[in-house]
Amino acid sequence: MWEEEKELKETMESADSEEREKMRQQSETQGQSDLEEIITPAEAKSAGHFQIKQEQLEKEKENGAENAHTAVNEVYDWLESLLMAVVFIVLLFTFVVRVNTVDGSSMMPTLKEGQRLVVTDLFYTPDYNDIVIIQAAKLDGGKPIVKRVIGLPGDTVMIDFEAGLVYRNGEQLNVETKDGFLYEDGHKINSYTNRNIEMLSKTEYTVPENCYFVLGDNRNGSKDSRAFSSIGFVDGDYIAGRAIFSLFPFSNFGFV
Repeated sequence: MWEEEKELKETMESADSEEREKMRQQSETQGQSDLEEIITPAEAKSAGHFQIKQEQLEKEKENGAENAHTAVNEVYDWLESLLMAVVFIVLLFTFVVRVNTVDGSSMMPTLKEGQRLVVTDLFYTPDYNDIVIIQAAKLDGGKPIVKRVIGLPGDTVMIDFEAGLVYRNGEQLNVETKDGFLYEDGHKINSYTNRNIEMLSKTEYTVPENCYFVLGDNRNGSKDSRAFSSIGFVDGDYIAGRAIFSLFPFSNFGFV
């Protein structure tokens, strides 16, 4: 009887030991599983963060390269535009316009000495009241002369120096006083035309073919077509162009 009880006790102890071992193994397995569950999301999070960071770095690198390329293109476009502008200006001032400086006071009050004018001869034919630049070796020492066109080829010109009035084709050019200035045929003059130089008063002169009769707006302080020995009727080939714009001084900036 005692032996049976001992055997039963040993059997129960063995069963308890196996159960405890089984429970310990289950606990270790569960702990390992829980640890894996804890570690795996952390590792996944770390890997995901690294991938995002790497993608950001690659994107920043691409953006930097793109920005550098854009900056180079902008500089290139700017230099190209600058070069084209320089070429355009050179061609413009070589073949289309030029700048001349007024020398003397013969065109007062319209133009002042030292005034810089933009002049063009592109598709140009002189007309009444145009301000023109005249230049030829035989005229006034070859320096540029600035005058106003009064007579065209074939016109007759007569000046009454006593009255100071100019006639063209038998009709007097209208003279009026306005805003404190004297105007002749719509443009300012400094005074009536009383200085004859080498021209006879009240005598008609016919402007030759391809020639022009010119006067300065400062009528009594200008050497012009009245001086037959030095200027006289101006050959059309000596007219370098028409003054269209004043660049300097800035107080006179604008069309003339």
